[in-house]
Amino acid sequence: PCWLKAWPKARPTPPAAASKGFIALHCAMRALCAATALARRAAAAKAAAAATAARVALPQPTAAAAARAATGCAGAASLALLAACGVSGRPTVAVQAEGSWTPELHDGMRIFVWGQRSAFPASDASGDPAPEADLRSPTEVLWFRQHAEQHQCRWRQLAFGPSFGAARNDSGKLFAWGSCKGGREGKSRIFLEPQPLYFDDLGPDTQFRDVQCSESAVWALTADGEVVVWERVPSMISERASSSSSRAPKHFGGGKRINGLDRPVRDMSIGASHAAFLTNDGECYCLGSNRCGECGADPAVQGSATACRRIRFPRHVNPVARVSCGRSHTVAVGAEGQVLAWGDDSKIQLGLGDTRSNVGDERPWEGSRGYLNMIQTGEPMATPSALRGAPGVQSTSRARATSTSAGRYGEFEAHAQWKPTPMMEIPLEFERQVHGTPYPPPDGLVCGDDFTILMVRDSPDWFSPQEESNRLFCCGENGKGQCGRSMQAQQQILSATKLPRCSLTHSLSCGSKHCLAVLQRVGQKKQELWAWGSNDKGQAGGTAGVTCPAARLRLPRDTRVEAAWCGFSSSAVICSDRRPSSRSLALPHAPMPSSETAFSAGGEIRERPKVLARSASEEEEQAASRSGPALTHDQRPSASTATGDEDKE
Repeated sequence: PCWLKAWPKARPTPPAAASKGFIALHCAMRALCAATALARRAAAAKAAAAATAARVALPQPTAAAAARAATGCAGAASLALLAACGVSGRPTVAVQAEGSWTPELHDGMRIFVWGQRSAFPASDASGDPAPEADLRSPTEVLWFRQHAEQHQCRWRQLAFGPSFGAARNDSGKLFAWGSCKGGREGKSRIFLEPQPLYFDDLGPDTQFRDVQCSESAVWALTADGEVVVWERVPSMISERASSSSSRAPKHFGGGKRINGLDRPVRDMSIGASHAAFLTNDGECYCLGSNRCGECGADPAVQGSATACRRIRFPRHVNPVARVSCGRSHTVAVGAEGQVLAWGDDSKIQLGLGDTRSNVGDERPWEGSRGYLNMIQTGEPMATPSALRGAPGVQSTSRARATSTSAGRYGEFEAHAQWKPTPMMEIPLEFERQVHGTPYPPPDGLVCGDDFTILMVRDSPDWFSPQEESNRLFCCGENGKGQCGRSMQAQQQILSATKLPRCSLTHSLSCGSKHCLAVLQRVGQKKQELWAWGSNDKGQAGGTAGVTCPAARLRLPRDTRVEAAWCGFSSSAVICSDRRPSSRSLALPHAPMPSSETAFSAGGEIRERPKVLARSASEEEEQAASRSGPALTHDQRPSASTATGDEDKE
């Protein structure tokens, strides 16, 4: 379903008395839709001809997907399948969360890192001193810029563990860093600067196209589709830090292949204690912990998957388009846009609805709310659970809402699903309830520890790529504001995250309890960085402990944010240099008095930019008025007081 099909049904043919302007507008819209469909049909035919010339064998489901793309009604899964086969469809966005779907990403030479201090890439040689506390503002790491300028490369991807991290550049080379406890009492930390990470079996010339981190290992995907893992990384860093010999190698080695996969891997997702792999034929394999059924096996029979285990899906789901792993749950998108989840559901993160109760929501009929409702309407209140079933007590089964959950649990049954279960449909927002138009299949999928985010296209499918917009829908734990909407519920079903309306998300990443998003508003060229969730280590920016709803983070004016990456409690962005405009060159630039000054080991003074967190409503009001006083650089960040309202235009 699309707006193009729903609009003629909701709007009947204009009567004869209607104005000629409305009839002309109606005909122009129909002609525009037809022209768009013809253009997409021509693009699909050209792509199919190019694939044929390259002798690419397309699978059977791709023919149907190509037909849907030609008519302009292709879903996200079909377009992802076309992209995997070499056929380009509607432009996609970059989504990454602990190894989620990562297509062509933007790169840059500058990297800003903040959050947990133990994962900071410190280097005294480049002027990046080891932080004494957690970083609560984006701080540029000069080592990455110096290395990019010396080797003529750009940075493509970042990954963080609890006390280590890894990076990948556009030439496919990996670099790792970390820290460990040191000193006599173990209160101080020893930091190792970024060093090359090699796979001993293939040598230093190996090219990688993906790198991710779990709790204690670094995972990488080679250009040939092989999965390599470096285990016990904290122990490796401790051994390297304890050996003060000058003969120690200037790189990290080791690594081993992951066996048990029949075909090359095209995508992988690494959680805290388990992993998921997608082969080039669309099969999904899981490996690691299975205490909640996140690897697709009964946890009472098999507590962990020591070898790669193929996940069995219902019919018409294969080939799988993408997959993402949380701490104890896994979510996948099927070939026809189906979203399936399995694993831990104690925080309703599987998107099955409110599975905490099998009888629906009783809050309107109990407590003070139920008493007021009984006085106004005469409906009886819900019977207390201690008196239900007692003799002489009137049954109040009619005073309970119908359960909307797709799964039910017994009284002493664990809230977990070890078989892939379809998610509930995304609830329609107010403007869509009038037409009843459902949302299309998700274009992106990311998972945190105990929450799930779906990225769904919000604009009509006949819009041009410059006018396309999307929305983020989150379900699961919200105790630290992970869902980015409000703090009214501890857990929530699929609901929209409060971000600026009419915006396109270019990059999305989730850590354990926080999220980062790079978005661009329709009609503007500037890309903005937004953050929400837990801020215990400063990973969401600012000084507050929780950032909810989402707040905007400010970076230096001479940078352009390209992509955002989250670790467990760490955050980072890849930026490029922004070209100064003619107007900015003509105006004199005054020094920024609000920047925090830090001294490096060599006495060099570095300035760390201050983070200004602003809500969605404040950003939209400023864009509309352009007359209010601008924020000064000496204002303190106030991420916790952001009260964005996405309904304001």
